[in-house]
Amino acid sequence: MNKIWSSIIVVSLLYALCNQKMEAINASVLSVAEDTFMFVVPLLLLTAFWNGILYIANDTGLMKKMEHLLHPLLKKLLPDIKHDHQTLAYVAGNVVANMFGLGSAATPMGLKAMEGMQANNKNKNKASRSMVTFLVLNTAGVTIIPTTIIALRHNAMSVDPMGFVGCAIIATTCASVAGLLLDRIVNYRE
Repeated sequence: MNKIWSSIIVVSLLYALCNQKMEAINASVLSVAEDTFMFVVPLLLLTAFWNGILYIANDTGLMKKMEHLLHPLLKKLLPDIKHDHQTLAYVAGNVVANMFGLGSAATPMGLKAMEGMQANNKNKNKASRSMVTFLVLNTAGVTIIPTTIIALRHNAMSVDPMGFVGCAIIATTCASVAGLLLDRIVNYRE
């Protein structure tokens, strides 16, 4: 793939050079750099803000309270780790962050949750039942406020950046229910 992309770039540069269009290439490169910067900086700031909020929530014990609220559900969904409160707290934090559409803020907690599940895993070469269920929950989790998508739509000058939220809640709820049902069916067959 690298050879293909390299070939495309070289051919494009040679074509622009032969047709005296290098100014167009320079303008395009500068335009893309500026557009990328204007796209990435607000998302980076949003992620940094919510990461900070999540760390404050963790330090103040709010994440423990969320874990306590989600504990009955998580015990049923993740029976392999029902006694590992630290891992369940990371799972709860990941679920809550994903509910608010903060996938990049949820990633560190998801990685810590997977590390905790791997420590409890009897067969280190195979994903445990809880790991698979957590992956399904993480991938198809319910999103109540998709903040990243709202920010992207706002940056793209959408007339109604939050107009899709109701549909997003319905779609992610259906995806979560379907994913977890399929996970249960597969787990009980094994």
